[in-house]
This record gives sequence, C-alpha cells and structure tokens, in this order.
Amino acid sequence: MEYSLRIFLLLCMSCWNAAIAQDSTGLAGIPFQETANANGRNIPYLFKDWYSGMVRTSDDQVHDGLMLRYDLEKDEVEYKSGANLFRIPGGITEFSIMTGSDLYTFKSGFPDVDGYANKSFYRVLYDGNTKLLKKYTNPIAVEKASATREMDEGARLYILKNEKLNPVKLADKNSFLKLLTDEKNKLNYVIKEQQLEFGGDDDLITLLEEYDSYKAGRGGN
Repeated sequence: MEYSLRIFLLLCMSCWNAAIAQDSTGLAGIPFQETANANGRNIPYLFKDWYSGMVRTSDDQVHDGLMLRYDLEKDEVEYKSGANLFRIPGGITEFSIMTGSDLYTFKSGFPDVDGYANKSFYRVLYDGNTKLLKKYTNPIAVEKASATREMDEGARLYILKNEKLNPVKLADKNSFLKLLTDEKNKLNYVIKEQQLEFGGDDDLITLLEEYDSYKAGRGGN
C-alpha cells in the first residue's frame, strides 16, 4: 500500500513538473484541466474562444503573444502554452485581448465598489484624467465596438474621478452629468452639438474626452 502511494505521488509530481517545463511564458501559472464549475455549469468566459493577448504582471513585466481567456466568475486569466492550460490566480495588473474585431484592455487596482475589490478587473473604455470602466458579469455573445445598452447584459459602467469609482448608467444621464457639474454648460453644448444620445459607450467616451479637454484648458481648475 505504501509503495503504491509512493508511486502515485511520484507520477503526480512528474506530471506537474512536465506541465511546468512546457510553460515557456515565464508566468509560472497553475496547470489545470477544463471542467465544469462547482455548480455543474460551464465556466462563464468573456469569450468562449481563445484570443491572442498580453499580460502585465505586478513587477511590470509584459508577456505578449499569449493565447488568453478571461474567467468572469473567478475574475482570473487563463493562458495556453503548447497543449497545456494554465491559470493565473494573482499578480496581474493588466491584460489585453485582441479578438480581431476590437481590443479589450483590462486593469485592476481601482477603489473598492459594489462588492468588487482592488484586485478586480475592469475594461478600460476611456483612460484619461477621468476614466470610464466597464465590469462585465456575462459573456459577450455579439461584438460591437460601440456596445449598446442591450448588448452587454448585466455589465456595469463606472466613472473614476477624484480617486472614487462612481456607478453610472447610459439610460440615466444625470448619473454621470452630476459628476461633471463643474463643466455643465460646456457639456450640455457638446451633447446638443454632437447629438449624443448615450445609446452606446462611445457617446459617454466622447463626453469624457471633452470634459477632460476643457479641464486641461482651464489648468485643471
């Protein structure tokens, strides 16, 4: 019995070492095999397919040209190395996925909000002095560069201003205009002039670009 147990442990260690040896990325991820989650459901990935991307670690090392997937439920990134699959449970500050239709850049390190912690990943839609972030809760079924309110079911939008994450909704203009009252007149003009209807993310991005531009022109005051 003891001999059999020793053989079993040696085989496990051998398989583990073989998997690590075949990970040429330098990320030292944890090997895993695809299974359903604890509820018997398939893991909810942002995209079901693997796409080429980049990972930036906490020591500011960039690992490019990886095949990536993003697990929404665990808020973790997976990658392929050869025929093996690896999961990165921590130590990532940023990752990007290029689908061929759009570039999805995610970052962590933002203030806690709505039960999401500092290590949670948000897609960065606008990365100016103010920032527009999106937290996905469901897989993306259909891609569109300017996602409409209906297409990203369950997704949440946040504006980062003055080191605070503020939840906003495209359907409720007051939810974001109240954060930008110091340039209220200018922004109302922009909304009218550019006919912003906020049916998609791009309208809010345009508004924040204009807001940051006005603020910079005033010297940030």
